[in-house]
Amino acid sequence: MEAVIAAVQSGADMVYIGVRLTAPGKGERTLDRDTLAQSLRYCRARNCRAAVALNALYPDGDIDKAVELALFAAREGASALLVRDTGLIFLLRQVLPDMPLLGDIRLGISSLEGVTAAAAMGLGMVTLAPELSGEQVAAIAKASPIPVAVCVHGPVCAAHGGRCYIGALAHEHTSDSCLRCHEPCRGRFSLGGRMDEHPLSMADVCLVDHLEGLEGCGVAAAVIEGRSRRPEYVAYATRLYARAIRERVLPSPEERNYLQHAFGAVGLSDGYLNGEAGPDMFARVPAEEKIPSRFYSEVRRGYMNGELRRVPVTFYAVLEQGKPALFAAEDGMGRRAVYKGFEPIDLGRQGISEGRVREIMYRTGGTPYNCQGVNCAIGPDLDYPDEAVEEARRELLAQLADKSHDPAPVTEGERPAPPEPRESSGPPKLIIQITSETQLTAELAATEPDLLYVPAELLAAGAKGIEHFLSRGTQIAAVLPPVVSEAEGPVLRELLATLKARGIVQVVAGSMGLLPAARQEGMAVRGDFALNVANAWTLDRLGRAGFRSVTVSCELTARQIADMPKSAPAEMIVYGRLPVMVTDQCLIRNSAGRCSCSTPTSMGDGFGGVYPVEKEFGCRNTVYDGRKIFLADHPELYTKAGLWGLRLLFTAESPRECVLVTERYKEQNDYVPINASRGAYVKGALWS
Repeated sequence: MEAVIAAVQSGADMVYIGVRLTAPGKGERTLDRDTLAQSLRYCRARNCRAAVALNALYPDGDIDKAVELALFAAREGASALLVRDTGLIFLLRQVLPDMPLLGDIRLGISSLEGVTAAAAMGLGMVTLAPELSGEQVAAIAKASPIPVAVCVHGPVCAAHGGRCYIGALAHEHTSDSCLRCHEPCRGRFSLGGRMDEHPLSMADVCLVDHLEGLEGCGVAAAVIEGRSRRPEYVAYATRLYARAIRERVLPSPEERNYLQHAFGAVGLSDGYLNGEAGPDMFARVPAEEKIPSRFYSEVRRGYMNGELRRVPVTFYAVLEQGKPALFAAEDGMGRRAVYKGFEPIDLGRQGISEGRVREIMYRTGGTPYNCQGVNCAIGPDLDYPDEAVEEARRELLAQLADKSHDPAPVTEGERPAPPEPRESSGPPKLIIQITSETQLTAELAATEPDLLYVPAELLAAGAKGIEHFLSRGTQIAAVLPPVVSEAEGPVLRELLATLKARGIVQVVAGSMGLLPAARQEGMAVRGDFALNVANAWTLDRLGRAGFRSVTVSCELTARQIADMPKSAPAEMIVYGRLPVMVTDQCLIRNSAGRCSCSTPTSMGDGFGGVYPVEKEFGCRNTVYDGRKIFLADHPELYTKAGLWGLRLLFTAESPRECVLVTERYKEQNDYVPINASRGAYVKGALWS
């Protein structure tokens, strides 16, 4: 609640308020429902919009709770809801048809096609991915069908939004997908044998010098990330940015110093706005800065003592002989209050003047209201006590405050019927995904997989060995890049045209924004696990959107997957090193000091974990979990789950190991890989 007060009093136009589906755990700085209602009233009384953040992924067991919380927030006067779960977005469009929905930064929207897809789902504004350059932001903002926002200040993750699973798979099954990330990326990792580095710990983004440019290119909102910081940080950052936007006054060197050193940031950078990525964007432990102890208390006094955020109000006073005194007030949001007093006193001479009434009415200090004007009509020879005018002012402001507590009526629609599960048609399809051309062997083709997923760039280059699979009736699908930015759109379309010319008619996509380009080429599209399918509603909506099959989230338990009603063909990754992070930072170059994409690179943590790092489309990197998901020794985890397909994901495996693993899943040997894991399929990572 104090952070809400800090943001409102420091000049925020809107506050994103996070709240748990269930009661917060011990030590968690999260609002419960009662405090949420109080926060919404506080914001409403001060003409500040408040959006409730429901920006997690919700398994089937939690999505009903999320809808109920959304209804509670709407009834309590929330201005909007911040969301990212596709299934929840669909449900909220049905049950709260008039409620504005805002797309969270974790949607990872990095292209105009992504924004267009978000608008088609019913989102009214989206926060763009922080990896975009200023030119790309401008291109999207100018053509976007809905307003776009940019995160201008605060901690940023090395991973693309919605594509970080390092916590879920490697660190105590806590995940940013359920807003419980413990930030393992901030720890020490080795690159090239050095354990004293923080290769994933990025400096806080600070775009205060670029606000005019962002506004000029059409960006509608500047977002400050503050959920993991103390209220004093929320107040200080909000105040500096509000002043820079409204008064065009940039922070002084001293203010910038406090912004960095007083609140735990170990560096500030312009992020990706200049179009470059490199080691300069990573955190550097600064020289020790002594912050005066009075600094924090002064910041806190600024938002806790008195009212800095005040709503304009206009007063009216009518004093006529023989009639009760009539007072009225109207605030800047159209709310009105009326108060009747006793009859004015006829003195036979003028007593109270219009100037005196105005003077008393202007005394609104200590309230969330600021008098903007007083209109008086006072008959001749009348008097009215000062204390009675003061009582009228207090009563009018109390009425306005009471009315601000009453939220506007909410339009509620009927909840649609749950998706109907499709009937199973035989055993699951066997899907093999490879990442290198050397894995395309005749021996692997002899295992007769139903589908083969191959990186699109390999297929476009004419990967050898495909004919082994085609001759056995295996369908081929091209795996599209996990991230395609606005600037890379033409390259993607050229890639798709090349694939079509080579006879490839199916693609695997991890983003809704890739769907239009693939459809334009007449290709069938399958959904990758980065679509974050956590519930039956998301699976159903993606199936209706045109995905032939969709891979369910790797953060779900096997039980959650089995219990999910499947109205569309569902895939599950049952083997392989899962990508735990896609980053625009070239860790390979940062490690070697030069571009060396063909050189095997890995990253080690302090617990013996090793994470292979591979080149990705657009000079990005994908970081893979060092352990391999292996479920063949417990087939009950997937054989009776109603799945359409089982996927084996091969990354650094040798051609021979690819064959051995495939044969094991076909129950033709007893092979067990080293360093195997069940991932999150047993303990899970998505929980409220």
